[in-house]
Formats: sequence, structure tokens, C-alpha cells
Amino acid sequence: MTFILAEDAAIKNHLSGMIVSDEKSANRPVKVWFGYPDIEVTTQTYPYIIIELIDVRAAKERQNSGRMYDTDNRGTVAAVQGVVYGYNMPLPYDLSYQLTSYSRHPRHDRAIMFQMQQKFPSQYGSLSVPNDLGTETAKRHMFLDGFLKRDMIEDGRRLFRNAYTVRVVSEMTPSIANSALSTVQTVKINRITTNIPPGLTPVPHLP
Repeated sequence: MTFILAEDAAIKNHLSGMIVSDEKSANRPVKVWFGYPDIEVTTQTYPYIIIELIDVRAAKERQNSGRMYDTDNRGTVAAVQGVVYGYNMPLPYDLSYQLTSYSRHPRHDRAIMFQMQQKFPSQYGSLSVPNDLGTETAKRHMFLDGFLKRDMIEDGRRLFRNAYTVRVVSEMTPSIANSALSTVQTVKINRITTNIPPGLTPVPHLP
């Protein structure tokens, strides 16, 4: 997995496995979803957590230029005598996520808050993210930038809701950026695919 997709999967994996208890069940799982589950809202059971990517910021203050060299390809392969890998400096980014927990039971709410505090410490958090080659896992810095208690009344019942803003320090390698570019080869006009006329230059664009 690559930039953003790897962090999405890592955040969901980091949140998975949370358990709460009450007088009816000692092991009630806390489900994790991407975005608010509109289609499943009528059948969704509490408690659950929603993941939303709310910001992608180029962290230019951390940008370095030049090339990097090492003997183990950024820690993804066993070191080989005399072999040196070289690549351009990656582009630093900050990915901000909003993680919102929903529950109906006050005991579930408090249990979720306790576990979230352990998973997302204010300054010294880390997130295991698969690296670009997918053969190892790398640790990324992660910060809790904000917390809001947003309990409300819904359908005459108390809904316990907590919103966490989490920032993940990430990077995109130049090779990933280049591979995201594609060249226009055909143009659709009124839903008809037409080859580009001779003399016109295809324009690179993001898919």
C-alpha cells in the first residue's frame, strides 16, 4: 500500500480490537468504520467508531532536498555487502484524521475514552504503517491535536459522542508521486471515446 491508503489501513488496524462491557455482555466489540455508515445506520449496533480523513497538508517546514543512500533499501531488505541504494528525499505530509466514537451506554463511553487515551497519547504516540515496499512495518509519529465531548439527545435517547483529531506524520516518495501521473490518450465527447487528433500533445493529469 502507498501514501494515504497505508495510513488509512494503519489507523483502522490501530483502532480494531477494542472491547467494552456492560451488565448484559462482558465482551462487546467496538466496530470501526470509514465515514459515517449511512447505508447501515438503521442496522448499526452501538458502540462504534468512525474514521474520517479531514486534511492533507504538505509539511514544507520539514522538507529536505537531495538524495539518500543506504545499504538496506530503507530497512526493507537484508543488507548486502557492496550494494548501495539511492533515492530522492521523500515529500513530508501531515495527515489529519477525525475519529468519532458513538455509544448509548455511559459505561461504554467511559471505556472507549480510557482505551483511546492509551492508543492516542497527546505527544508521544506512534503508528505502525506498512512501508512503501510492504515487506516490513515502520513507525510513524502521531499526535493527538484535539478532543471534543459532544454528547447529545437523539430520538429521545442519550447519545455519547467523542471526537478526536489525530495527526499522522507521513511522507510520499517521488516515485509514488510520479507513478500517480498518467497521460491522456483518449477524450470522451458526449460519451463517445475519440482518439486525440494528430498534432495535439497529450496533457499529463492526475487520474
